Amino acid sequence: MRVVSRFVCQFKIQLLPSSPDTVRLLDLSMVTFLSLGLKRHSAIKMMIASATIVSTAGLIFRSLDDIDAFGVVFFRGLALSFVMLVVLSALYRQRVFSTIWSIGRHGVLGALFFTGAQTFYVFAFSNTTVANTTFTIALAPFITALLAFLVIGERIDRTTQLAMATASLGILSIIINDVTSEGLLGVVFALMTAFCFSCFAVTLRQNRHVEMLPVLLLTGLFSMVVGLVFGKWSAVPEVRDIALCFIWGGVLQGCGQTLLVLSTKVLKAAEIPFIMLLEFALGPIWVWIFFDELVSHGTLFGGGLIFLSVFGIATYEIRKQRTKGC
Repeated sequence: MRVVSRFVCQFKIQLLPSSPDTVRLLDLSMVTFLSLGLKRHSAIKMMIASATIVSTAGLIFRSLDDIDAFGVVFFRGLALSFVMLVVLSALYRQRVFSTIWSIGRHGVLGALFFTGAQTFYVFAFSNTTVANTTFTIALAPFITALLAFLVIGERIDRTTQLAMATASLGILSIIINDVTSEGLLGVVFALMTAFCFSCFAVTLRQNRHVEMLPVLLLTGLFSMVVGLVFGKWSAVPEVRDIALCFIWGGVLQGCGQTLLVLSTKVLKAAEIPFIMLLEFALGPIWVWIFFDELVSHGTLFGGGLIFLSVFGIATYEIRKQRTKGC
């Protein structure tokens, strides 16, 4: 997916631990250390690569033959856990377990929210089109802004309010267009995905010291538990389906999110939504090319309003940063 944590990186700033009792080289997050020599143009390329990789999630889901949705959640989680454990071991070496432990209960809470997002994401694909799913999830930055206002008192300026109202009209257009009970359920699952993403973002926004990569590891482990408990395991899924789930969880999520975390250390937060739009735009295109899954006029109109909202608020934030001399 993921669509991950793109939304988190708009609000999350990594800070050194303030307590002298903690390991101050929490490697300034080893990820931050690796990003110090990263050039801006390289970071943009990494972000584009991440968006392109993650955009194929819908294509992979449509390629699955006969596997329970919770089975997909389980094997994606298994692959994500494996990849993130390898990445963390390579970055932190002997400090890998202490780094995982350092995220504390807030990191665990964030991982639970992210697990919810991962699970609802699969069920959204199961019940509606890829376009409806990706366009609806694009609302996440605005839901995050609203939650940040309600939970931690961050003010929402008028420009953001206008963008949120425009995006709301977009999602209304998608819902009206997809009036079947199954299609509507899929949009609801997509909204739940965006809501869980936003809860994840606000949780880490309040606890900026929490490292992203260990949270992704826990997300994979929690996803395995959800899939194992609720899945129908009367028969073992086909090897092909398991392999596709591993590609989804390991390559798309694991590698895609690692590229994202590295690149967002260099790029400005307001620039991220521009590249994020690439993921949402490409997702429906892949399934149209390979599976002839068409996008209705109502969905295109609603998705266009949401895109316009994200594009507008990102432009506004960049101009505001330039005015302040950032």
